[in-house]
Amino acid sequence: MQIEFLNLVIDLTDLLNAVSNGPEAAMWYIFIHGAWILFAYLFITQGYQVWLMLKQDKWFSGIKFTLLAVDIPKDHEQTPKAVEGLFSTVSGAHANLNNVDMYVKGQFQLAFSFEIVSIDGYVQFLVRTPTQHRDVVESAIYSQYPDAEITEVEDYTTWAPTKFPDDNYNVWGTEIVPVKSDALPIRTYPAFEDKVSGEYKDPLAALLETMSKIHVGEQVWFQIMVKPTGVEWLANSEKMAYKIAGKKAAPKPASKGNQAVDVFMNTLDNLGEFVYPLWKESKEKKKEDMPSMMLHLTPGEKNILEAINNKASKIGFECKIRLAYISPKEDFSPPRVISSVFGAIKQFSTLDLNSFKPDPKTKTSTNYWFTKYRNNRRRENIIRACKSRSGAMGYKSFILNIEELASLWHFPGMEVRTPLLHRTEVKKSEAPSSLPIAGFSDNVSSEKEALMAQLKKPAFNVDIDNNYFEDKFAKAKSTKEPARLASTKAEAPSNLPIE
Repeated sequence: MQIEFLNLVIDLTDLLNAVSNGPEAAMWYIFIHGAWILFAYLFITQGYQVWLMLKQDKWFSGIKFTLLAVDIPKDHEQTPKAVEGLFSTVSGAHANLNNVDMYVKGQFQLAFSFEIVSIDGYVQFLVRTPTQHRDVVESAIYSQYPDAEITEVEDYTTWAPTKFPDDNYNVWGTEIVPVKSDALPIRTYPAFEDKVSGEYKDPLAALLETMSKIHVGEQVWFQIMVKPTGVEWLANSEKMAYKIAGKKAAPKPASKGNQAVDVFMNTLDNLGEFVYPLWKESKEKKKEDMPSMMLHLTPGEKNILEAINNKASKIGFECKIRLAYISPKEDFSPPRVISSVFGAIKQFSTLDLNSFKPDPKTKTSTNYWFTKYRNNRRRENIIRACKSRSGAMGYKSFILNIEELASLWHFPGMEVRTPLLHRTEVKKSEAPSSLPIAGFSDNVSSEKEALMAQLKKPAFNVDIDNNYFEDKFAKAKSTKEPARLASTKAEAPSNLPIE
Protein backbone atom coordinates (compact mmCIF):
# COMPACT_ATOMS: atom_id res chain seq x y z
CA MET A 1 0.00 0.00 0.00
CA GLN A 2 1.37 3.39 -1.03
CA ILE A 3 0.25 6.90 -0.14
CA GLU A 4 1.19 9.88 -2.31
CA PHE A 5 1.22 13.28 -0.64
CA LEU A 6 2.83 16.42 -2.07
CA ASN A 7 4.82 14.33 -4.55
CA LEU A 8 6.04 12.13 -1.71
CA VAL A 9 5.36 8.42 -1.86
CA ILE A 10 5.00 6.60 1.46
CA ASP A 11 5.16 2.80 1.30
CA LEU A 12 3.19 1.16 4.13
CA THR A 13 3.51 -2.39 2.85
CA ASP A 14 5.99 -3.53 5.52
CA LEU A 15 3.95 -1.94 8.33
CA LEU A 16 0.74 -3.63 7.14
CA ASN A 17 2.52 -6.96 6.92
CA ALA A 18 3.76 -6.51 10.51
CA VAL A 19 0.24 -5.64 11.68
CA SER A 20 -1.15 -8.74 9.96
CA ASN A 21 1.32 -10.84 11.98
CA GLY A 22 -0.06 -9.57 15.31
CA PRO A 23 0.30 -6.60 17.68
CA GLU A 24 3.68 -7.78 18.96
CA ALA A 25 5.14 -7.76 15.45
CA ALA A 26 3.64 -4.33 14.77
CA MET A 27 5.08 -2.87 17.96
CA TRP A 28 8.49 -4.36 17.21
CA TYR A 29 8.42 -2.92 13.70
CA ILE A 30 7.59 0.55 15.03
CA PHE A 31 10.25 0.24 17.72
CA ILE A 32 13.13 -0.65 15.39
CA HIS A 33 12.08 1.99 12.86
CA GLY A 34 12.51 5.02 15.11
CA ALA A 35 10.49 4.56 18.29
CA TRP A 36 13.60 3.32 20.07
CA ILE A 37 14.89 6.92 20.05
CA LEU A 38 12.00 8.02 22.25
CA PHE A 39 12.49 5.09 24.61
CA ALA A 40 16.23 5.78 24.82
CA TYR A 41 15.54 9.44 25.60
CA LEU A 42 13.07 8.58 28.37
CA PHE A 43 15.40 5.95 29.80
CA ILE A 44 18.38 8.31 29.90
CA THR A 45 16.51 11.32 31.31
CA GLN A 46 14.58 9.39 33.94
CA GLY A 47 17.65 7.39 34.86
CA TYR A 48 19.57 10.62 35.32
CA GLN A 49 16.82 12.02 37.57
CA VAL A 50 16.95 8.92 39.77
CA TRP A 51 20.76 9.12 39.91
CA LEU A 52 20.63 12.83 40.78
CA MET A 53 18.13 12.22 43.58
CA LEU A 54 20.43 9.56 45.05
CA LYS A 55 23.36 11.99 44.87
CA GLN A 56 21.30 14.70 46.56
CA ASP A 57 20.18 12.33 49.32
CA LYS A 58 23.76 11.24 49.91
CA TRP A 59 24.98 14.84 50.08
CA PHE A 60 22.10 15.99 52.27
CA SER A 61 22.59 13.10 54.70
CA GLY A 62 25.92 14.64 55.69
CA ILE A 63 24.33 17.98 56.63
CA LYS A 64 23.60 18.53 60.33
CA PHE A 65 20.99 20.92 61.68
CA THR A 66 20.70 22.79 64.97
CA LEU A 67 17.46 23.92 66.61
CA LEU A 68 17.74 27.15 68.61
CA ALA A 69 15.22 28.51 71.12
CA VAL A 70 15.30 32.31 71.21
CA ASP A 71 14.13 34.40 74.16
CA ILE A 72 13.89 38.19 74.00
CA PRO A 73 13.41 40.50 77.02
CA LYS A 74 9.85 41.71 77.48
CA ASP A 75 10.74 45.39 77.55
CA HIS A 76 12.74 45.55 74.32
CA GLU A 77 12.00 48.57 72.14
CA GLN A 78 12.52 46.96 68.76
CA THR A 79 9.93 46.88 66.00
CA PRO A 80 9.63 44.19 63.31
CA LYS A 81 12.04 46.36 61.34
CA ALA A 82 14.80 44.77 63.41
CA VAL A 83 13.76 41.32 62.19
CA GLU A 84 14.07 42.60 58.63
CA GLY A 85 17.73 43.13 59.43
CA LEU A 86 17.88 39.60 60.83
CA PHE A 87 16.53 38.11 57.60
CA SER A 88 18.84 40.32 55.53
CA THR A 89 21.82 38.86 57.36
CA VAL A 90 20.54 35.30 56.93
CA SER A 91 20.26 35.89 53.18
CA GLY A 92 24.06 35.94 53.16
CA ALA A 93 23.92 32.14 53.42
CA HIS A 94 22.91 32.00 49.76
CA ALA A 95 25.21 29.53 48.02
CA ASN A 96 26.49 30.36 44.54
CA LEU A 97 26.32 26.87 43.06
CA ASN A 98 27.51 26.17 39.53
CA ASN A 99 26.20 23.49 37.19
CA VAL A 100 28.77 20.94 38.36
CA ASP A 101 27.74 21.44 41.98
CA MET A 102 24.03 21.09 41.23
CA TYR A 103 23.86 18.51 38.44
CA VAL A 104 26.92 16.36 39.15
CA LYS A 105 27.60 16.61 42.88
CA GLY A 106 23.92 16.86 43.81
CA GLN A 107 24.25 19.96 45.98
CA PHE A 108 21.42 22.46 46.49
CA GLN A 109 20.58 25.52 48.55
CA LEU A 110 19.97 24.74 52.22
CA ALA A 111 16.96 26.26 53.97
CA PHE A 112 16.25 27.69 57.42
CA SER A 113 13.08 27.23 59.42
CA PHE A 114 11.64 30.03 61.55
CA GLU A 115 9.02 28.61 63.88
CA ILE A 116 6.51 29.53 66.56
CA VAL A 117 5.49 26.57 68.69
CA SER A 118 2.96 26.20 71.47
CA ILE A 119 3.26 23.18 73.74
CA ASP A 120 0.68 22.89 76.53
CA GLY A 121 0.01 26.61 76.01
CA TYR A 122 3.64 27.70 76.40
CA VAL A 123 4.80 29.64 73.34
CA GLN A 124 8.37 29.51 72.04
CA PHE A 125 10.19 31.12 69.12
CA LEU A 126 12.60 28.75 67.35
CA VAL A 127 15.10 28.84 64.50
CA ARG A 128 16.29 25.66 62.80
CA THR A 129 19.52 26.26 60.93
CA PRO A 130 22.18 24.19 59.19
CA THR A 131 24.88 23.80 61.81
CA GLN A 132 27.43 25.36 59.45
CA HIS A 133 25.33 28.56 59.45
CA ARG A 134 24.63 28.67 63.19
CA ASP A 135 27.06 31.54 63.74
CA VAL A 136 25.31 33.55 61.02
CA VAL A 137 21.94 33.14 62.72
CA GLU A 138 23.23 33.92 66.21
CA SER A 139 25.14 36.97 64.99
CA ALA A 140 22.02 38.20 63.18
CA ILE A 141 19.93 37.86 66.35
CA TYR A 142 22.48 39.41 68.69
CA SER A 143 23.10 42.33 66.32
CA GLN A 144 19.44 43.34 66.64
CA TYR A 145 18.72 42.02 70.16
CA PRO A 146 21.92 42.22 72.27
CA ASP A 147 20.14 40.87 75.37
CA ALA A 148 18.70 37.82 73.62
CA GLU A 149 19.16 34.37 75.13
CA ILE A 150 19.72 31.52 72.67
CA THR A 151 19.50 27.90 73.76
CA GLU A 152 20.21 24.81 71.69
CA VAL A 153 17.30 22.41 72.14
CA GLU A 154 16.20 18.99 70.99
CA ASP A 155 13.71 18.66 68.13
CA TYR A 156 10.22 18.86 69.61
CA THR A 157 8.67 16.98 66.65
CA THR A 158 10.34 13.60 67.16
CA TRP A 159 7.62 12.18 69.43
CA ALA A 160 4.74 12.79 67.01
CA PRO A 161 3.19 9.67 65.41
CA THR A 162 3.80 9.11 61.72
CA LYS A 163 1.11 6.48 61.05
CA PHE A 164 -2.59 7.26 61.14
CA PRO A 165 -5.09 6.49 62.45
CA ASP A 166 -3.27 6.62 65.80
CA ASP A 167 -4.67 5.22 69.04
CA ASN A 168 -3.94 8.33 71.11
CA TYR A 169 -3.54 11.41 68.90
CA ASN A 170 -5.22 13.15 66.01
CA VAL A 171 -3.81 15.81 63.68
CA TRP A 172 -5.15 18.71 61.66
CA GLY A 173 -2.61 20.25 59.32
CA THR A 174 -2.11 22.10 56.07
CA GLU A 175 0.28 24.22 54.11
CA ILE A 176 -0.56 27.92 53.92
CA VAL A 177 -0.26 29.32 50.41
CA PRO A 178 -0.86 32.67 48.69
CA VAL A 179 -4.18 33.18 46.95
CA LYS A 180 -2.71 35.14 44.02
CA SER A 181 0.66 35.40 42.31
CA ASP A 182 3.57 35.81 44.72
CA ALA A 183 4.53 38.99 42.86
CA LEU A 184 1.75 40.64 44.87
CA PRO A 185 2.59 41.35 48.54
CA ILE A 186 0.54 40.59 51.61
CA ARG A 187 -0.34 43.19 54.24
CA THR A 188 2.80 43.95 56.24
CA TYR A 189 3.55 45.44 59.63
CA PRO A 190 3.73 49.15 58.56
CA ALA A 191 0.00 48.90 57.80
CA PHE A 192 -0.71 48.09 61.46
CA GLU A 193 0.56 51.45 62.72
CA ASP A 194 -1.94 54.27 63.08
CA LYS A 195 -0.85 57.14 60.86
CA VAL A 196 -2.17 59.79 63.25
CA SER A 197 -1.38 58.58 66.76
CA GLY A 198 1.55 56.35 65.82
CA GLU A 199 0.10 53.53 67.90
CA TYR A 200 1.23 50.12 66.70
CA LYS A 201 -0.96 47.02 67.03
CA ASP A 202 1.16 43.90 66.83
CA PRO A 203 -0.38 41.59 64.19
CA LEU A 204 1.04 38.55 65.99
CA ALA A 205 -0.92 39.34 69.15
CA ALA A 206 -4.00 37.38 68.10
CA LEU A 207 -1.95 34.41 66.89
CA LEU A 208 0.05 34.16 70.11
CA GLU A 209 -3.05 34.60 72.25
CA THR A 210 -4.70 31.68 70.46
CA MET A 211 -1.61 29.50 70.75
CA SER A 212 -1.30 30.26 74.45
CA LYS A 213 -4.85 29.14 75.18
CA ILE A 214 -4.58 25.54 73.98
CA HIS A 215 -5.06 22.77 76.54
CA VAL A 216 -2.45 20.64 78.26
CA GLY A 217 -1.39 17.84 75.93
CA GLU A 218 -2.05 19.87 72.78
CA GLN A 219 0.53 21.37 70.44
CA VAL A 220 0.43 23.92 67.60
CA TRP A 221 3.32 24.12 65.13
CA PHE A 222 3.75 27.13 62.85
CA GLN A 223 6.76 26.69 60.57
CA ILE A 224 8.09 29.03 57.89
CA MET A 225 10.68 27.43 55.62
CA VAL A 226 13.04 30.11 54.32
CA LYS A 227 15.49 29.43 51.51
CA PRO A 228 17.87 32.19 50.34
CA THR A 229 17.59 32.80 46.62
CA GLY A 230 18.94 35.04 43.92
CA VAL A 231 17.15 37.72 41.92
CA GLU A 232 15.52 35.44 39.33
CA TRP A 233 12.12 35.95 40.97
CA LEU A 234 12.17 39.62 39.99
CA ALA A 235 11.34 38.65 36.40
CA ASN A 236 7.84 37.62 37.45
CA SER A 237 7.31 40.92 39.27
CA GLU A 238 8.56 42.87 36.29
CA LYS A 239 6.28 40.92 33.95
CA MET A 240 3.20 41.64 36.05
CA ALA A 241 4.13 45.31 36.47
CA TYR A 242 4.55 45.75 32.70
CA LYS A 243 1.24 43.98 32.11
CA ILE A 244 -0.63 46.35 34.45
CA ALA A 245 1.13 49.38 32.98
CA GLY A 246 0.22 48.27 29.44
CA LYS A 247 3.81 48.05 28.27
CA LYS A 248 5.81 45.32 26.64
CA ALA A 249 8.35 43.61 28.82
CA ALA A 250 11.99 44.06 27.97
CA PRO A 251 13.21 41.32 25.59
CA LYS A 252 15.18 38.49 27.13
CA PRO A 253 18.90 38.44 26.35
CA ALA A 254 19.75 36.14 23.47
CA SER A 255 21.58 32.90 24.11
CA LYS A 256 25.26 32.58 23.27
CA GLY A 257 24.42 30.57 20.16
CA ASN A 258 22.01 33.19 18.90
CA GLN A 259 24.49 35.92 19.69
CA ALA A 260 27.13 34.17 17.57
CA VAL A 261 24.70 33.84 14.65
CA ASP A 262 23.76 37.52 14.98
CA VAL A 263 27.42 38.57 14.87
CA PHE A 264 28.01 36.45 11.76
CA MET A 265 24.94 37.78 9.95
CA ASN A 266 25.73 41.38 10.88
CA THR A 267 29.25 40.91 9.53
CA LEU A 268 27.90 39.64 6.21
CA ASP A 269 25.44 42.51 6.10
CA ASN A 270 28.18 45.06 6.67
CA LEU A 271 30.35 43.51 3.96
CA GLY A 272 27.42 43.60 1.53
CA GLU A 273 26.81 47.26 2.24
CA PHE A 274 30.49 48.00 1.68
CA VAL A 275 30.60 46.19 -1.68
CA TYR A 276 27.16 47.25 -2.88
CA PRO A 277 26.52 50.69 -1.41
CA LEU A 278 23.56 51.23 -3.71
CA TRP A 279 21.78 48.36 -2.01
CA LYS A 280 22.43 49.74 1.41
CA GLU A 281 19.38 49.86 3.58
CA SER A 282 18.85 52.10 6.54
CA LYS A 283 19.60 50.33 9.81
CA GLU A 284 17.81 52.84 11.98
CA LYS A 285 15.33 51.01 14.13
CA LYS A 286 12.01 52.65 14.48
CA LYS A 287 11.10 52.85 18.08
CA GLU A 288 7.61 51.81 18.84
CA ASP A 289 5.87 54.87 20.10
CA MET A 290 3.35 53.73 22.64
CA PRO A 291 1.25 56.21 24.49
CA SER A 292 1.90 56.07 28.21
CA MET A 293 -0.78 54.06 29.97
CA MET A 294 0.10 55.40 33.41
CA LEU A 295 -2.28 58.31 32.93
CA HIS A 296 -5.14 55.91 32.27
CA LEU A 297 -4.60 53.63 35.29
CA THR A 298 -7.24 53.56 37.99
CA PRO A 299 -6.21 54.42 41.58
CA GLY A 300 -6.43 50.72 42.45
CA GLU A 301 -4.12 49.73 39.59
CA LYS A 302 -1.63 52.40 40.64
CA ASN A 303 -1.63 51.05 44.20
CA ILE A 304 -1.08 47.51 42.91
CA LEU A 305 1.79 48.65 40.69
CA GLU A 306 3.41 50.50 43.58
CA ALA A 307 3.00 47.48 45.87
CA ILE A 308 4.65 45.17 43.31
CA ASN A 309 7.60 47.56 42.97
CA ASN A 310 7.94 47.90 46.74
CA LYS A 311 8.05 44.12 47.18
CA ALA A 312 10.61 43.74 44.42
CA SER A 313 12.84 46.37 46.07
CA LYS A 314 13.67 44.11 49.05
CA ILE A 315 15.48 40.82 49.44
CA GLY A 316 13.32 37.78 48.72
CA PHE A 317 13.29 34.16 49.90
CA GLU A 318 11.71 30.98 48.61
CA CYS A 319 9.23 30.02 51.33
CA LYS A 320 6.82 27.36 52.51
CA ILE A 321 4.47 27.78 55.47
CA ARG A 322 3.10 24.80 57.40
CA LEU A 323 0.59 24.63 60.24
CA ALA A 324 -0.10 21.56 62.36
CA TYR A 325 -2.37 21.03 65.37
CA ILE A 326 -1.80 17.84 67.39
CA SER A 327 -4.05 16.84 70.25
CA PRO A 328 -5.18 13.81 72.27
CA LYS A 329 -8.27 12.36 70.64
CA GLU A 330 -10.53 13.14 73.57
CA ASP A 331 -9.62 16.85 73.42
CA PHE A 332 -9.22 17.23 69.64
CA SER A 333 -11.11 20.33 68.45
CA PRO A 334 -9.91 22.03 65.22
CA PRO A 335 -12.73 24.63 65.32
CA ARG A 336 -11.54 25.82 68.73
CA VAL A 337 -7.89 26.18 67.68
CA ILE A 338 -7.54 26.33 63.91
CA SER A 339 -10.37 28.80 63.33
CA SER A 340 -8.70 31.29 65.65
CA VAL A 341 -5.27 30.70 64.12
CA PHE A 342 -6.53 31.36 60.59
CA GLY A 343 -8.46 34.35 61.85
CA ALA A 344 -5.15 35.77 63.08
CA ILE A 345 -3.42 34.96 59.77
CA LYS A 346 -6.21 36.72 57.88
CA GLN A 347 -4.89 39.99 59.30
CA PHE A 348 -2.19 39.86 56.65
CA SER A 349 -4.72 39.68 53.83
CA THR A 350 -5.72 42.43 51.45
CA LEU A 351 -8.47 41.96 48.90
CA ASP A 352 -6.75 44.01 46.21
CA LEU A 353 -3.28 42.51 46.68
CA ASN A 354 -2.60 39.10 48.23
CA SER A 355 -3.74 36.88 51.07
CA PHE A 356 -3.27 33.38 52.49
CA LYS A 357 -5.43 30.28 52.34
CA PRO A 358 -5.10 26.59 53.31
CA ASP A 359 -3.74 24.53 50.45
CA PRO A 360 -6.62 22.24 49.38
CA LYS A 361 -4.16 19.53 48.27
CA THR A 362 -2.41 19.23 51.65
CA LYS A 363 -5.21 20.11 54.08
CA THR A 364 -6.18 17.12 56.23
CA SER A 365 -9.85 17.57 55.46
CA THR A 366 -11.16 16.05 52.23
CA ASN A 367 -14.55 15.65 50.62
CA TYR A 368 -16.27 13.13 48.41
CA TRP A 369 -14.77 9.63 48.15
CA PHE A 370 -12.40 7.66 50.42
CA THR A 371 -12.27 10.54 52.90
CA LYS A 372 -10.94 8.55 55.87
CA TYR A 373 -8.13 6.96 53.88
CA ARG A 374 -7.12 10.23 52.19
CA ASN A 375 -7.26 12.22 55.44
CA ASN A 376 -4.98 9.71 57.17
CA ARG A 377 -2.46 9.81 54.31
CA ARG A 378 -2.46 13.61 54.43
CA ARG A 379 -1.91 13.56 58.20
CA GLU A 380 1.10 11.33 57.67
CA ASN A 381 2.45 13.61 54.94
CA ILE A 382 2.09 16.85 56.93
CA ILE A 383 3.75 15.33 60.01
CA ARG A 384 6.65 13.97 57.95
CA ALA A 385 7.04 17.34 56.22
CA CYS A 386 7.06 19.18 59.56
CA LYS A 387 9.57 16.77 61.06
CA SER A 388 11.99 16.94 58.14
CA ARG A 389 11.27 20.60 57.28
CA SER A 390 11.11 19.35 53.72
CA GLY A 391 11.35 21.81 50.89
CA ALA A 392 10.19 19.27 48.31
CA MET A 393 6.99 17.92 49.87
CA GLY A 394 3.67 19.68 49.41
CA TYR A 395 2.90 22.93 47.62
CA LYS A 396 5.52 24.65 45.48
CA SER A 397 7.66 27.36 47.05
CA PHE A 398 6.63 31.00 46.76
CA ILE A 399 8.46 34.28 47.26
CA LEU A 400 8.21 36.40 50.40
CA ASN A 401 10.50 39.37 50.94
CA ILE A 402 12.07 40.35 54.26
CA GLU A 403 9.28 42.79 55.13
CA GLU A 404 6.63 40.10 54.68
CA LEU A 405 8.65 37.57 56.67
CA ALA A 406 9.22 40.08 59.47
CA SER A 407 5.46 40.61 59.62
CA LEU A 408 4.75 36.89 59.95
CA TRP A 409 7.60 36.06 62.34
CA HIS A 410 8.94 38.62 64.81
CA PHE A 411 9.46 38.94 68.51
CA PRO A 412 6.49 40.66 70.19
CA GLY A 413 7.17 44.01 71.73
CA MET A 414 5.37 46.72 73.62
CA GLU A 415 1.99 48.01 72.53
CA VAL A 416 2.79 51.60 71.62
CA ARG A 417 5.36 52.48 68.95
CA THR A 418 5.56 56.26 68.67
CA PRO A 419 8.38 58.56 67.62
CA LEU A 420 8.45 59.69 71.27
CA LEU A 421 10.07 56.36 72.13
CA HIS A 422 13.41 57.58 70.88
CA ARG A 423 13.21 60.67 73.05
CA THR A 424 12.03 59.13 76.31
CA GLU A 425 14.79 56.75 77.30
CA VAL A 426 14.47 55.39 80.82
CA LYS A 427 17.76 55.73 82.69
CA LYS A 428 18.69 53.39 85.51
CA SER A 429 20.61 56.09 87.40
CA GLU A 430 18.99 58.85 89.41
CA ALA A 431 18.38 62.29 87.93
CA PRO A 432 21.08 64.92 88.67
CA SER A 433 20.32 67.18 91.64
CA SER A 434 20.83 70.29 89.50
CA LEU A 435 18.02 69.41 87.10
CA PRO A 436 15.54 72.35 86.88
CA ILE A 437 11.99 71.25 87.67
CA ALA A 438 10.17 74.54 88.22
CA GLY A 439 9.09 74.85 84.61
CA PHE A 440 7.10 71.61 84.52
CA SER A 441 3.48 71.40 85.52
CA ASP A 442 1.73 68.56 87.25
CA ASN A 443 -0.22 67.84 84.07
CA VAL A 444 2.94 67.25 82.05
CA SER A 445 4.30 64.91 84.73
CA SER A 446 1.09 62.92 84.85
CA GLU A 447 1.03 62.65 81.04
CA LYS A 448 4.61 61.40 81.01
CA GLU A 449 3.85 58.83 83.69
CA ALA A 450 0.77 57.67 81.79
CA LEU A 451 2.80 57.39 78.59
CA MET A 452 5.56 55.38 80.23
CA ALA A 453 3.00 53.08 81.79
CA GLN A 454 1.47 52.55 78.37
CA LEU A 455 4.84 51.91 76.79
CA LYS A 456 5.61 49.19 79.31
CA LYS A 457 2.22 47.55 78.95
CA PRO A 458 2.45 44.27 77.02
CA ALA A 459 0.57 44.02 73.74
CA PHE A 460 -1.07 40.80 74.89
CA ASN A 461 -1.28 38.68 77.97
CA VAL A 462 1.08 35.90 76.83
CA ASP A 463 4.00 34.84 78.99
CA ILE A 464 6.69 33.84 76.51
CA ASP A 465 9.53 34.73 78.87
CA ASN A 466 9.63 31.40 80.70
CA ASN A 467 11.87 28.35 80.83
CA TYR A 468 9.17 25.77 80.13
CA PHE A 469 10.39 24.89 76.63
CA GLU A 470 14.08 24.96 77.54
CA ASP A 471 13.57 22.81 80.63
CA LYS A 472 11.73 20.26 78.52
CA PHE A 473 13.88 20.17 75.39
CA ALA A 474 17.26 21.79 76.18
CA LYS A 475 20.27 19.60 75.55
CA ALA A 476 22.25 18.44 78.55
CA LYS A 477 25.28 20.60 77.82
CA SER A 478 23.36 23.56 76.53
CA THR A 479 23.17 26.89 78.33
CA LYS A 480 21.08 30.02 77.95
CA GLU A 481 24.12 32.22 78.42
CA PRO A 482 24.70 34.20 75.20
CA ALA A 483 27.37 32.56 73.08
CA ARG A 484 29.33 35.78 72.76
CA LEU A 485 29.80 35.90 76.56
CA ALA A 486 31.35 32.47 76.83
CA SER A 487 34.72 32.46 78.54
CA THR A 488 36.78 31.34 75.55
CA LYS A 489 39.00 34.42 75.22
CA ALA A 490 42.73 33.91 75.56
CA GLU A 491 44.99 36.20 77.55
CA ALA A 492 46.31 39.35 75.88
CA PRO A 493 49.75 38.97 74.23
CA SER A 494 52.70 40.21 76.33
CA ASN A 495 53.89 42.66 73.66
CA LEU A 496 50.57 44.50 73.44
CA PRO A 497 51.14 48.25 73.98
CA ILE A 498 49.25 49.45 77.04
CA GLU A 499 50.30 53.07 77.36
